[in-house]
Amino acid sequence: MPLQFQNMITAELKSNLPILREKLKALSPTMTLLPKIEDIIDKEEPTLEDILKVCSHDPKLLGKLTRRSGFSGSEQEFAQDILFKKGLGFLKSLAIRSMNQEIFEVPMINSILTPTILKKRSVVLARFLKSFALDIGIRLDDAYLTGLFFNYGYVCYELTYDSLDSDIPEYQENRSYYDQCAAELLSEFGFAKVVCEVIEDANCEFYQTRLPFAQALLRIANETLSNNEQNHGTIGRGEKPDSMLVDATGLRVRKIFAVLKDISRNYGG
Repeated sequence: MPLQFQNMITAELKSNLPILREKLKALSPTMTLLPKIEDIIDKEEPTLEDILKVCSHDPKLLGKLTRRSGFSGSEQEFAQDILFKKGLGFLKSLAIRSMNQEIFEVPMINSILTPTILKKRSVVLARFLKSFALDIGIRLDDAYLTGLFFNYGYVCYELTYDSLDSDIPEYQENRSYYDQCAAELLSEFGFAKVVCEVIEDANCEFYQTRLPFAQALLRIANETLSNNEQNHGTIGRGEKPDSMLVDATGLRVRKIFAVLKDISRNYGG
């Protein structure tokens, strides 16, 4: 990318980020909660106060989480239940499931995509990459979130368009710009560095990516799922994936498609 254009994109990014930041916070309160739960999990001895502090910053969000878990007690009792019975892993899983229901509910007037289609593809990508997490060398939850947000640059485009209409860079010609927007805000919210780096690299030249194995798997799976959405086809039938990407994984296409097909078949929302 020419330096002059890169500088222009950086200036555009800075001017649009405040609007996009508020849009994302309003769209998904759970998105900003999730990294805070991760911080508590990483503490040696998390306390009841830690959980109460995280869960009480948004009463509506707390209500949503307790309803999703089937809990009917008070805020204090919910925190005690998490700390002493169900565990913080349960709270994180609850937050991820809640976030999944929020983060794709945006107007998609510029595409054949719908929130339902993009959500399904993203959840399948999340589960798909998670199944390779040990091979990639990243944590299971980080792999899941990387797949989930892999197309989030497009969501950022639609949210920005909804606010600024035509005064924004077009998506097709500026995919990396919107990937950068997504990565920048996910990083600001507290998501893991590896998640943000893969999102930022989602549409850049493959040889420039920072985690090629994960990037190759996601690009193959994303393209396959996208083609199937449009053609109502079957995974494994139709166009073959880019041989360069397949070679970068060190896996056989049959293996990749088998995992992707199994996960897609068992998608339950």
